[in-house]
Amino acid sequence: MMLSIVRNNSKRLFFLLNVFLFILNSIILFHQQSIQTCVNTSDSHLTTRQNDIGNNDYTPRLHQPLTSLILRGLLVFYPQSQEEEYLPELLWFYRSWLEMMQQEPFIWRTDLIIYTEKYTLPLQQLGCIYNRIRINKGELPQCRVFPYQTLDFRNGTDEIDKTNMYLYQQFDKNRSMSLMEYTKKYPYIDSINIIAECYPSFAMYDYILRTDIDVFLTKNFGHFVPHKDALLVGKGGYSTAFSARRLTRIAKDMNWMHANITNIGSTWYGPPHIAQRIANFSLEAVLHLSMNEFTLPERQGRLGDVLWPEWHFGVLSMYGTHLAVNHLIVAENIRIGLATTLLDQNTDTKDLYDIEKNNHLHLHCWHTFEPFSKSLFKDGRYNHINPSTLMNDTSASGYAMRLALESRLMSFGGLRQALLTSKSLPNS
Repeated sequence: MMLSIVRNNSKRLFFLLNVFLFILNSIILFHQQSIQTCVNTSDSHLTTRQNDIGNNDYTPRLHQPLTSLILRGLLVFYPQSQEEEYLPELLWFYRSWLEMMQQEPFIWRTDLIIYTEKYTLPLQQLGCIYNRIRINKGELPQCRVFPYQTLDFRNGTDEIDKTNMYLYQQFDKNRSMSLMEYTKKYPYIDSINIIAECYPSFAMYDYILRTDIDVFLTKNFGHFVPHKDALLVGKGGYSTAFSARRLTRIAKDMNWMHANITNIGSTWYGPPHIAQRIANFSLEAVLHLSMNEFTLPERQGRLGDVLWPEWHFGVLSMYGTHLAVNHLIVAENIRIGLATTLLDQNTDTKDLYDIEKNNHLHLHCWHTFEPFSKSLFKDGRYNHINPSTLMNDTSASGYAMRLALESRLMSFGGLRQALLTSKSLPNS
């Protein structure tokens, strides 16, 4: 009896292994075809500028209009359905927003704008106002929550809800249905879609920061804006020689231009209309990639990280943004600055002078187990640290650690009160 069970289990394992190898081999063959088609692109008709420009041609420039009234919005998608996971990140981002405003010119206004499914109790306790756009330039900084209908919960057979609840969301039903079909297992598409669909809620700002939640604003963000209305993009980590060639070939397939820049980060800082333009083109590229460049098992997440870093569905939005930005730089001459030392900077750097000397504006939690690590923070591994001991630690690691610990120790009411008094007196 036992021998029969062992034989049956062995047969099942052997069968499953063969199925997996068959799927993997099919995908490898699929991508090998892409290798063959993306090798000879240097003589393509993409653009005459393709071969004589690169990342170095887009050095970001900043300026400090200290006497002008500047309106800025910090835009994030907050997955309320996963609030337990993302609330700690929102709290430390909120705390860094307060810290940044201590260095901001008194007449500037920077709002935190959260797009989410529900106006939850934590958001209410933080003092976030609901479904109200900024209509007064002199209004104090606010945390604003706007209802956002995520792609997961849109019904393809019914009209998308257009009640007063979604006053500031412009639904694109056809694109929504396509995104639902081809990116159903991709969890990050809403963070781009909010920029494409929710323009009426942030059109009044001079500059917006489109960012993930697991970030920290530095004090430098308090007094710098992009020069001459350029849009700055942060530092990415998705590009290899293979993926760069492949994306260039895909741009040709789409009849898009390509400026030959790589590793474009997830954070954008610039004028709202440029950000929305990039978002719309990014979503178009995401759909093309999903339908033509990834197999069904990849789209369904069955392979995990097997093909990373050469070609990976898990960074689909990064590939889409890559294609959009490269195209728009050439086709529409939009101003782009590659802010690879300003935005999306690591949180594990120990150099005490790094933030100041390199004008880091924004720190992003990359995957690391060195402090500061978001996963270790959430596991309580830093709970023994007193944040007051880090007051003089100006490194990215120390700064992120202090603000995260303070956000955990402060009550929601304490954070709310700090917001209410953030512009009560001019900065000294």
